Amino acid sequence: MVCGLSAFGQEGDAKVSNPKDSKDFSLRIAYGTVPGVSEAKIDGGPTLSGDAEMGGRLEILAVKRFFGENDSTVGGMFGGGGFISGGQSGKYGGNEVTISAFGGMIQGGVAIKLGERFVLEAGPYLGIGGANVELTGFDDGSGPYAFFGVKAGAFIMLGERVDLGLELGYEGFAQKQEFSDSFGNTADVTFTGNGARVAIVLAIKF
Repeated sequence: MVCGLSAFGQEGDAKVSNPKDSKDFSLRIAYGTVPGVSEAKIDGGPTLSGDAEMGGRLEILAVKRFFGENDSTVGGMFGGGGFISGGQSGKYGGNEVTISAFGGMIQGGVAIKLGERFVLEAGPYLGIGGANVELTGFDDGSGPYAFFGVKAGAFIMLGERVDLGLELGYEGFAQKQEFSDSFGNTADVTFTGNGARVAIVLAIKF
């Protein structure tokens, strides 16, 4: 009988400390705002400030949370995937610029459990890709695009495999390319912008 109880206790301990019980993998679909184009820097020329208008970005990410053994409440998260954005714009007098971008991104940071149904996350993220730019009076162009930011998110469990989250953050971006006008004149221009962003996240857990 004693041997039987001892074996039962060992099995119970093994189950509690099983790291598979404290890890979480999810496919996330997020849609949120992105800052508009607030400045245009012309190489060898002036920096123009404009009226920025926010755009939107769709993200599809694979994210994994890591928690310690024995039901630790503090852990980490890391993930990556792709994005597509549009509508980032800015007005400079009679000219207007609009940026549409796509590429890949990564994120990481800390994750904190609050009870059985809530998780908080916070950390930096980075995205790199390409963009198509429309500028009044010039031919459309394309060039590299990058953004960097920090964010915090709150997630609630809606079911065994579904979480819903709200993310708040601050982000900056840059995009550079060469433009040419109808007279054959060319200029390298770097567009930048920064500001707060908000996103809704649907996470399907596996």
